[in-house]
Amino acid sequence: MINLKILLALVQKEIREIIRDRVIILMILMMPVINLVVMGYSVNLDARNVTTIVIDHDNSLFSRSLISAMNNSGYFNISVVHEEIVARRKFSLGLVKILVHIPNDYSKGIITDSNSDILVETDATDPSSTANALQTLQYLIENTEYRDSYNYSSIANDSSRKTNVVFRKWFNPKGESQINIVPGLMGIILSIMPMLMVCLSIVRERERGTLQHIRGSGVSPFVYLSGKAIPYVMIGLLQLNLMLGISVTFLDIPMKGSYGELLAVSSLFILLSVVIGVSVTTIITNQLQAMQLLSFYFLFSNMLSGFLSPFEAMPQWSQWLGNLIPLTHFMRVIRGIMVKGNSITLMGNELLHLVSVLLSVIIIGYFLINRRWAKNT
Repeated sequence: MINLKILLALVQKEIREIIRDRVIILMILMMPVINLVVMGYSVNLDARNVTTIVIDHDNSLFSRSLISAMNNSGYFNISVVHEEIVARRKFSLGLVKILVHIPNDYSKGIITDSNSDILVETDATDPSSTANALQTLQYLIENTEYRDSYNYSSIANDSSRKTNVVFRKWFNPKGESQINIVPGLMGIILSIMPMLMVCLSIVRERERGTLQHIRGSGVSPFVYLSGKAIPYVMIGLLQLNLMLGISVTFLDIPMKGSYGELLAVSSLFILLSVVIGVSVTTIITNQLQAMQLLSFYFLFSNMLSGFLSPFEAMPQWSQWLGNLIPLTHFMRVIRGIMVKGNSITLMGNELLHLVSVLLSVIIIGYFLINRRWAKNT
């Protein structure tokens, strides 16, 4: 038989403990609101404003008509060039998703009712990021061709001419989603596990009183935290090699780039994750708070990094927030090395961001840790 008085007393006790914990109250109220609002506006599978370069070899009224139609559709963020070298470099770096080659006989084909080919090259690393844009492009080419033929061709109504759209998918010709997902999952795991393990380890030692004894032995905070961080960096590297072996051997994920470069960048990212985990311990008091705070960070970073939905599909303010998250840049690097075979020398902006965030977190964490260490808490 349940004793209702004891049950009510336990419920009251638990409610009072929750109310006394300001961090938990903040998470209870703010986490659902922030996640719902930010993610509700940010997650969008209909990618618009896809970065596109049109290489216009024709430079005619008809090619400009097609470019204007693409601009007005809202699916393309267009730059027009007449030389291929610059466009090719941006495409290989992932700065451009679509290359459209308008041939020099495009206008002649419309006027004389002869066939021509438009080559469309796409970065198929993430097939979902360009799928709707490519469908729209196919429609726009056919629509503008019919309209311009009607206006300028004397036999438009009886014409059987058609501009052939030739699609070429780079880096992922079959459009396999796992080639995009698996490297992203590797980044997520390397973001979560080292951070979570080092954070829980430090908080657990604080709860058990072990940290008090370590302080009493005269160990400096830098030495203590370095001793805590190094093993988890090594664990992260072990996880990296394990995931890499499984991905290449069993999942047929390509490894086109340098293993050494991938290892170097991953070491930097794992160290950053560990430093963030160490810094988090300065603002929490128990393992429950650690789990709640880190779960919020993980959800926030996974949604805004472009893993679950195309980065280009997010509104501008969400992309700005996403670019502040280290996972966003690490996923671009790991996909660039594994899938495209890029060198890290071509991804300087992504590396600069990771290094900048690491230095900033180290500086902020240093002051927070020293302040808490001085309070002996």
